[in-house]
Amino acid sequence: MLHRGLRDPLAAVEVVNQLTAVYERFGTRVRFSNDLEEFYTVREEVRGGLPSPMFDFNVTGLKGKSFWLCLLNADDVVVGLQACRIDTVDTSLAEWAIGWMSGLYMKRDQLMVPERLKPYPESRSYQLKGNIVYHGELWIASSTRRQPGLADAFCFLGMVVSHLKWQPDATWALVSNTMATRGMATRFGYLRQERSFLNWKISPDDVPHNEWLLLLEKNDMEHLLEERASNGPITTEA
Repeated sequence: MLHRGLRDPLAAVEVVNQLTAVYERFGTRVRFSNDLEEFYTVREEVRGGLPSPMFDFNVTGLKGKSFWLCLLNADDVVVGLQACRIDTVDTSLAEWAIGWMSGLYMKRDQLMVPERLKPYPESRSYQLKGNIVYHGELWIASSTRRQPGLADAFCFLGMVVSHLKWQPDATWALVSNTMATRGMATRFGYLRQERSFLNWKISPDDVPHNEWLLLLEKNDMEHLLEERASNGPITTEA
């Protein structure tokens, strides 16, 4: 059966050109890879720790179902990282997420105990299933965060590449209270956020006890691409 494809392929091309122009303006460039072993090494060198189990090649088999991006400055130093993976969810994101995440951490002998087994009943995640992209491992060097619009353009590129590569039913991410309350969702391109999507009674030190859900559904992404394409280049003004 013929895949539906992108609603407006030229809009996607225009947005990628806009994003590329932002990187070039600051003397940076983006590199794409689907080699998770390399990501493991780069992540450890840059951030001084292991990737989350969701992108740890030692505990998860993701051949052809993941990729990562790095942002390089003029000296070819890594100043930004992010990674995406696609999973098929047969029930709903709400029913699937906690068991999926805690199970991956257990494979690395890390205990995750939730406060509750499901998100609150009104969560949009109960309506989502199918091919869903998890967007994680987002890191931006402090020097890069001071460049207006650069971090936002880099993060949005991960979502755009996921859309072009897989055309998922939705893309989701988890962020801390600090990131959520500073407007990260809107700046990065997510059109929905939900407070306290996941709450952990016990979790590793690098996992917030209260995690917010950032969500972008397929039709929302199509709308964003068309809007950004028609409104011209993304501004780098503060």
